[in-house]
Amino acid sequence: MSSIDQTIVRAAIYPAIGVARVGNSPDSYFIGPEVLAPAQRPAAFYKDQRGALKRQAARFRVFGLNAQGQVVQELNASNASITWTAHVANKKAAWYEFDVALDIPQAKPVPLRNANFQGTDRQQLIIDPGPVSITGTNESGQQYAFDKGQFLGESVYLGELRTDEEGHLLFLGGHGVSNTPYPGNTPTTFANNNGWHDDTSDGPVDAVVTYQGQSLPVEGAWVVCGPPNYAPDIISVQTMYDVVADAISGYFNTPTTTRPSFQHDILPILDQFSQNQWVNQGFFVAYGHGQAYDFTQPALLHKLSTITTDADGNVTDDYREYRRQIFNYFRSPKSTQIEPQRWPWMYGDNMNVPASTPNAYFTLTKTLYGYLNSWVNGNFTPDWDPNYQPPQSLQDIGDPQQQADTLTKSALWYCLGGPFHPGCEMTWPMRQVGMYSGPFRVRRRPANYPEPDYGPVLSPDLLSDVFTTPPGIFWNGPGDLTRWMACPWQSDTASCRAGYESQYDPLVPTFWPARVPNTVLKQADYEVVMDTGRDRSERLDAFNRRASWYRILGPGYLDALVNMVDKFGDLGVIGHQPGLPDDPDFPPTMYVESPPFAPGEAPESGLLMADRVTTLRQNLADEATQIPDDQGLYVGRVGRAARQR
Repeated sequence: MSSIDQTIVRAAIYPAIGVARVGNSPDSYFIGPEVLAPAQRPAAFYKDQRGALKRQAARFRVFGLNAQGQVVQELNASNASITWTAHVANKKAAWYEFDVALDIPQAKPVPLRNANFQGTDRQQLIIDPGPVSITGTNESGQQYAFDKGQFLGESVYLGELRTDEEGHLLFLGGHGVSNTPYPGNTPTTFANNNGWHDDTSDGPVDAVVTYQGQSLPVEGAWVVCGPPNYAPDIISVQTMYDVVADAISGYFNTPTTTRPSFQHDILPILDQFSQNQWVNQGFFVAYGHGQAYDFTQPALLHKLSTITTDADGNVTDDYREYRRQIFNYFRSPKSTQIEPQRWPWMYGDNMNVPASTPNAYFTLTKTLYGYLNSWVNGNFTPDWDPNYQPPQSLQDIGDPQQQADTLTKSALWYCLGGPFHPGCEMTWPMRQVGMYSGPFRVRRRPANYPEPDYGPVLSPDLLSDVFTTPPGIFWNGPGDLTRWMACPWQSDTASCRAGYESQYDPLVPTFWPARVPNTVLKQADYEVVMDTGRDRSERLDAFNRRASWYRILGPGYLDALVNMVDKFGDLGVIGHQPGLPDDPDFPPTMYVESPPFAPGEAPESGLLMADRVTTLRQNLADEATQIPDDQGLYVGRVGRAARQR
């Protein structure tokens, strides 16, 4: 029995920020990660029987807290009465354009999207279906749908609520439908396509809870519905959890210890470099199986984690130089030099070709870089355990407080922590402490403080005081986290590739391969690798070969934007497959792309609006010029939008 006070006086919803994802399957879904290392699944799990992409549901739970704010136990339908309410919206079309993150030195004022809509007419650009409530177990149905919102008079479905057998809340988002009511209005830029909407969303999640006959005060949560995760088991080099933890450090939580754990603080950073071998060939060559910096190899990890201290306190540090060389590869957050060769090999918030500022390339948060700095100096806990097995389910975690905290960390662990140009699920405001009212809790805008009109141009000067009194720009309502993202999301996902400077490297730097892959191991090549009857050189060639993940989108940039709107559910998912554990040339686990559909072979889902897409393709055919493929993706991200303004 725990020694903490077991008297429940209030409650809180976990995860504090839950993450759902769109998918074009009309009826299939799966629940998003609830632990850091859930059971891994093959790529086929994420598609329905017709080949459409399943939605990712966000599941929320209520935990009872004592007077000290400590988690006592979970509350569900077996011991409490819970009525859930969520209110999501999509405000992208009514918000401001994205140019660069507004909290970097290169930021400049940005105009409104759809600036031709003035005054109250701009309300037509906001998709707000209002709040939806649900109670009980195994509930679902049309009455719980977010389907009352409209974009320019046309109804847009943003998702629905359900409950499971224990009364937990399930939020399912949209089906990935992006649209424009204007004929001939093809998307032309990565972030700011006027007249368009998508069906991502975000907003608060609340609950009314009665426990032992008493109504409990409940701390609410937030849900974000973002684009699909095309590599569900791969963790980015830096996660959104890392970003938020860094933002609130010293404000809403105790600053992180100066003596990090190798197992839990250092190893994840290194291991995530090696994980990305399955989604970017440049990472494979450097950090992949059997390569120089394969951070899955026990012999290397032993050296990087070993410091010995004898009974008299004498320290032996034979491997310090190994740590130093790796640390020196990392790009410092304080760097004043333009250093594409430093780690991570990723573009930064001020991405440009050619790079003109140090922050054109990515750096880790100050917290993570601080871990590495302590590690290189020998100030770390050498606790690496090669046999460590993380919990694969919430039931494997006994302590209720750890269960609750793990739900929040896991949801954000599988989201990108940059670069924010603008990103996939959430972007640069998430690193502002003013966004939070407590640990990982999104700050809400009070109902009696409506957001002011910031005018025709949004200035970075508004960020000067992140703790402004209501209604500051970091006080949030439904739709306020996703409004900073690309509109529609497909145009950014189709644009965020890798290796724009081919004279430097055709594969790196990259943007977001852990969510939007660049180069992948195809199923056909995997089958060659696993066929032990084939010639070994043929199998090695197949293993070292990587295919472009975007290959079904077509060669031209504008064509890719349209095809991404239409075909996002047809693209391959990278999933777990068994490897060859006793063969030194091949890893024991592999991550393989599910076969994408060839053009014209996609299954009919009833959600792809074929007539509209045909019209968009015809508009592309009528374009006077096409941007060449080798330059088009860069032009599409940063050049074309600037010229249009």
